[in-house]
Amino acid sequence: MPAQVTPEDRACIQFALFVTIGLGPEDDIIVARDGQHYFWEAELVKLEPSGSPQDAVVVTLAQMMKLHLHGFGFAELRDDLVRSGVGEQFAKRVHDHLESVSVEEWERLRERIVWYSDDNVAPIIGSTKVKGES
Repeated sequence: MPAQVTPEDRACIQFALFVTIGLGPEDDIIVARDGQHYFWEAELVKLEPSGSPQDAVVVTLAQMMKLHLHGFGFAELRDDLVRSGVGEQFAKRVHDHLESVSVEEWERLRERIVWYSDDNVAPIIGSTKVKGES
């Protein structure tokens, strides 16, 4: 069984997808409990950061969003990315995406964390009890 990620991770991945793909809150993306898949337009999509530059930006941006929620500044995060060896251009792209997120969007991200927190991790299955006469 794949490892499950936190509600904060799922919300950050969702919002990183919004920012990177250029979608808005009216678009329906749900990040799966494993944090590696998301549902969009009735399709299950797998994030593959090692094989897709866009997915690499999504995953990195989500991690940076999470760190920002914990008090790290944008410039500090950019410098950390550069020091990690991802390259100046990639770090600048992530930094620019972070700066483009509005105050209202950060608030919606916090609300989405609460929304994902309500996921009780119970299996999503139908009832097997027989009701009525058969």
